[in-house]
Amino acid sequence: MAGTLLETLTPGRNADPDAEQGTRNDAGGAQNAAEGNQDAADNTASGGGGTEVLPEINLLDEAWIAEFEDTTWIGEIGSAGRETPFFFFGNLLLDVSLGMVFFGVLWFLVERWETAARSTITRRELWDEEQKRGELERTVLLRRYFISFAAFLGFVFTLGLFSLRYRVPILQPVALGVRGWLLDNGLSRIVAIVVVGAIIYSLLQVIRKTARAFTPVVGQRFERQVARAATIRNVVESAARLVLITFFILFVLVQVGIDVAPLLAGVGILGLAISFGAQSLVKDFITGFFILAEDQFGVGDVVTIGLFSGAVESLSLRVTTLRALDGSVHVIPNGSITQVTVASKEWSRSVVDIELAYGTDLEHALRVVEDEATKLTRELGWSWRISGPPEVTGVEALRATGILVRVLFKTLPKEQWGVSREFLRLLKGRFDAEGIALATPRTTLYWGEGQGPIQGPALENAQTPQKETPDEPER
Repeated sequence: MAGTLLETLTPGRNADPDAEQGTRNDAGGAQNAAEGNQDAADNTASGGGGTEVLPEINLLDEAWIAEFEDTTWIGEIGSAGRETPFFFFGNLLLDVSLGMVFFGVLWFLVERWETAARSTITRRELWDEEQKRGELERTVLLRRYFISFAAFLGFVFTLGLFSLRYRVPILQPVALGVRGWLLDNGLSRIVAIVVVGAIIYSLLQVIRKTARAFTPVVGQRFERQVARAATIRNVVESAARLVLITFFILFVLVQVGIDVAPLLAGVGILGLAISFGAQSLVKDFITGFFILAEDQFGVGDVVTIGLFSGAVESLSLRVTTLRALDGSVHVIPNGSITQVTVASKEWSRSVVDIELAYGTDLEHALRVVEDEATKLTRELGWSWRISGPPEVTGVEALRATGILVRVLFKTLPKEQWGVSREFLRLLKGRFDAEGIALATPRTTLYWGEGQGPIQGPALENAQTPQKETPDEPER
C-alpha cells in the first residue's frame, strides 16, 4: 500500500523509465514534462550547452480574448431584428432619441454659456474694440469644441443604452457597471454636483453684478472712481472665480470617490515651498495689494513707472500692464515699482509755453493770448474739459531767441493734451491776423577781442583773386 501511495503522489518516477534515463544522459536535452523528475532537471541545468526553460506568462486575459473572438452576438442581434422587427427597431429608435435628447441638453447649455460670454464681453467698458473682437473669436472657437464634445457624449450615451439590451462585447459590462453606479448612489451625486455648480454660478453672477454697480461709466468722461472701481472689480471677480472653481473641482473629486486629503496636503507643502522659493512673487502680490488699497493708480490712468510711460491697461495683484503711445505694451511686476508719476489723478494741468520775438509789442501780445484763452473756456466742445479760468502768468523767461510767455489751464484728468493742442491752433490763427511774430533762432558771430568784420578795400582785396606770376628763371 505504501508503494501504491508513493506511486500515486509521484507518478513521474515510474511513468517511463527509458525516457527518464535518456533525459539524464542527454546533456543538452529539454526538461522532462513530469513534475517530479528532479534528477532530470538537475542534469539539464548542469549539462554543457543546456538552456533553462522559463515559465510562460500570458499578458492578455483569456476571458477578454474569448469575448472578442465570440461573434455570436452579431447573429443574436440579427435574429432579434428578423424575429421581432417592430420591437427591435422601436428600441433602437428610442435609444437614438434619448441620445439626441442628451445631446440637445448639452447643446442648450453650450448656447447659454456662449450667450452669457458674449454679453459679458460686450459690457466691458474699458476694453477697446480689438480686445472685444479677439475674445469673441475665442468664444466662437470654444463653442465649436464644446458642441463636438457634446456630440461625442451623445453617441456614447446611445451606444451604452443599446449595449444594455444586447450582449455587445466589452460595452455591455461597462454599461451595466455605469447603470449599477447610477442606481446605487451615482445619480444622487450627479444631482449634488449640478446643484453645487448652479449655486457657484449664481454666486459668480451676484459678485459680477455687485462689482459692476460700482463702475458707473458716464459718456466719454474719465473719472478716477471708475478706474479704481474697475480695477477692484477685476481683482474681486478673479479671486472669487479662482476660489469658487477650486472648491467646485474638489467637490467633484470627492463625489466621484477620490480622496482629496493627500491632494490638499501636497498642495499645502507645495505652497510652502513656493513661498520660500518665489519671494519676488510674494513681493509682487503684496505691492499690488497696497497699490489697490491706497488707490495709488488704476486702470485707465496715464502713469510713468521708471523708464516706461503709458496708460494702465490692466492691473492685477502681480503685474501692471502699460500701453504706450506707439502701441507697445510694457508688463511691469509690481514688486519692482519703487516710484510712480500719475498724470491723471483727480485733475490735470495744461502748460502752454509761447515764445515771442523780441520786436513784438508785449502788452498787445499778452492781451491777445488772454483773450484766446478765455474764448476757449467758453466754447461748447471744450468748456466741460476745463475746470477753471485760465491763468496767463506773463513773461516767464528771456531766452536768446525770444520772450517766453506761459498759460495754465486746469483740466479734467487726461484732457490736458487736447486742451493744449486746441489752444495752440486757435492762437496761431489769431497771431497771423494780429501780425504778432513768434521767435526765430538767431546766430551771433564773435570776431575776437578788439576785432570786427572785414570792411572796405580790405574786403574787396580779400574777395578779388590774385593773378599768379611765373617764377623768374635763375641766372
